[in-house]
Amino acid sequence: MKAVIFGGGPLTDEIGDKLVSDGLRIHSGYGATEFGTITVLPPRDQPDAWPWNYLRFSHHVKPHFIPQNDQDNAFELVFEPGEDHSPFVLNGELDGKAVYKTRDLIVSHPSKPNVWKFIGRVDDQIVLLNGEKTNPGPMETEIVKCPLVQGAVVFGQARNQTGVLIELKETSESLSEMGDSRKESIGEVWPYIERANQSSSTHSRLDKRAIIFVDPARPLPRTPKGTITRSAAVKLYARDIEGMYEALEHDIDAGAAAEVRPPVTWSDLGVVSDWIAERVKSILARDIDTTADLFQQGMDSLTATILLRDLRASLHASQDPIAQTCAQTLPRTLVFDNPTVQQLAHFLVQHTASPDASSDPTLMVLESIHAMIRKYDSEWPQSSSSHIRRSDTPRERVIVTGTTGGLGSHILAQLLASDNVDRVWALNRKSGGDIRNRQRVSFEDKLLDVELLASEKLVFVDAVLDETKLGLSHELYDEIRDTATVIIHNAWQVNFNLTLQSFEPNIRGTRNLLDLALDSTASSGLPRFAFASSISAAGTSGLGGQLEEISICPEDAMPTLGYGQSKLVAEKLLESARRAGLQTCIVRLGQLTGDINSGSWDTTNWVPSIVASSVSVGCLPAAVGTVSWLPLDIAARSIIDTCITCDEELPPVIHASHPLPVPWVDIMTAFSEVLTPHIGCSLPVVELEEWNKRVAQKAANFQGSDVDRYQRYPSTKIQGMVDGMAHADQLLRSRDEKDVESAGTVRLVTRNAERISKGLKSTPGLGKAHVEKWVKYWEPKGLFVGPI
Repeated sequence: MKAVIFGGGPLTDEIGDKLVSDGLRIHSGYGATEFGTITVLPPRDQPDAWPWNYLRFSHHVKPHFIPQNDQDNAFELVFEPGEDHSPFVLNGELDGKAVYKTRDLIVSHPSKPNVWKFIGRVDDQIVLLNGEKTNPGPMETEIVKCPLVQGAVVFGQARNQTGVLIELKETSESLSEMGDSRKESIGEVWPYIERANQSSSTHSRLDKRAIIFVDPARPLPRTPKGTITRSAAVKLYARDIEGMYEALEHDIDAGAAAEVRPPVTWSDLGVVSDWIAERVKSILARDIDTTADLFQQGMDSLTATILLRDLRASLHASQDPIAQTCAQTLPRTLVFDNPTVQQLAHFLVQHTASPDASSDPTLMVLESIHAMIRKYDSEWPQSSSSHIRRSDTPRERVIVTGTTGGLGSHILAQLLASDNVDRVWALNRKSGGDIRNRQRVSFEDKLLDVELLASEKLVFVDAVLDETKLGLSHELYDEIRDTATVIIHNAWQVNFNLTLQSFEPNIRGTRNLLDLALDSTASSGLPRFAFASSISAAGTSGLGGQLEEISICPEDAMPTLGYGQSKLVAEKLLESARRAGLQTCIVRLGQLTGDINSGSWDTTNWVPSIVASSVSVGCLPAAVGTVSWLPLDIAARSIIDTCITCDEELPPVIHASHPLPVPWVDIMTAFSEVLTPHIGCSLPVVELEEWNKRVAQKAANFQGSDVDRYQRYPSTKIQGMVDGMAHADQLLRSRDEKDVESAGTVRLVTRNAERISKGLKSTPGLGKAHVEKWVKYWEPKGLFVGPI
């Protein structure tokens, strides 16, 4: 036998690797009744052109890849009819063209372009309550490698964490759900679950308390082929699953206390610190640094919840009444607020000794901001290069960080299309999949010219900004440092749960880029440096107020979120670098929207969430004041106009916000007009506070599943934010203020930005045409469910 082609389902890596090691050639094939067989085999003289468990599509087909925005960087495979190939069935639409949506999920090879691997189905994908996505197929494949396991089904749709149904083989059925038998069963399967956890994202991790063993009297439903029917299995065990989540929600139970042995004492800092370190090591399945931020070592919202649950269970199991009281009062944000092992240990030792111990949180936040500034705002390098930018600078050579997101993609496209740019280094953090594929998919999603990515001026660079020399080789770092003329720093972690300390790698990366710029030996002088900051850096600096394009004082701003605090710290570093001789510009971004061409606007953003809830509740919210939302392409243009096109010295600060604010009510009225034909009924506009009450009441009374509830009322996921907006709107109404930004947002003055960027100054006001594009983009993504 010379070769084997397999298809119709996955071949486990273990078996495939064994066959290959025995000298057998294996190839992955792919096809379907709806479009035929469309893969190619490796060339005869290059049998190992790509791994056996990957495949390449024929050049005759026209595939499209729809990003799933998950941690696996998975895409849904879609085929468009072309000259040489056309699917027999067309079941969807993409960019106005009829296509066949396969519902299959694929990932790209990490280094080989145009090589793909199938990992599951869109229908099987699990979307957790926080919006993170889990592809259960690879996890289940690992679990069923256990000799005792007959089948496994991972679940967790619209929940805080995943769980798993495990069906044991007949020889193991004596191992039951209860007592020591359950503990023994978990001990047998846990090594395989740990492997599944290690091969998946942290938010997908399975906890021991989230395992349900299948009752032999209720076997998992299967098709005639023997495949487990996922939806039927979850339905069959719905009560068991609900009971499991209820137990987890209460945090403290006998099972949790039994799983976690508490420390011998809560009064010894060293003992408590070592105990927490062991718990974290067990949860993350890796060694950790007790002084470093846990969220930079693999922890996320799920694992933080698991750790908090362990802490509460252990305190509750203590014989000390004070410790038991402390278990009841631990804040849900404990791990986020104390993101190192040592900080957690200090907190627990202090609070088990004195539960009433407290301090002023405002002063603590302010001190943490100043401490972070002091840590990175010192010892600026003395540049040997001229601080004056030559007027005869040839075409620009640009570093841009974070190019695969919305703003970054538009910046990259405009740089590649510019005749004034000779080279673009696109710096992105290395992750699963080929960066070129991810960038191409992002371009396609936003209707940007994909051919630009074939430009010889483009160089993709895997970088780790917070490491020495950005994680690059000495040769590449020196080349970039000595020839770059412009740096656009756009990459930043977006997580509104994290405290300032957890954003330290982003801040360190900013300092590293500034050091690179100040150490430049480029003949054109030091490069210009533009930083994409945020309106959130302004914090609570003005209900109904305006913010000029000037430096922000931490005492005046006091951002309430770690994200905004980190942006403010980075702004302070740019100000110091400017005093050291570097031309820097802080670009504070307001609310960004989908561009006028594609309307591409992430459906998880707060605006589409509010609109989706409005469709379900049958009305739209009215707020006093205006909105200054700016399309992504115009925001990118304003940045490029500032640091590429502008001949004068960079201003210290500009604001990328719409220069023509429009009334909030006008935008909501446009939504009503555009949506009415789509949903078959009108959407009246009511006051924001009344709208908020109606949504909250409808969601509370909803009788369906959690999945359906959050799909119909997605704004309830950000209920705290919406409540704040409604409260601010009432305050503005009581003051009878109208010429202000709506819902408590500060208005960004754009005087400098308009002077420098013709693109920003001339952009038309938002109106119905923009709304039509947004709705057209959102609708096929299933954002609107409709009134009930």
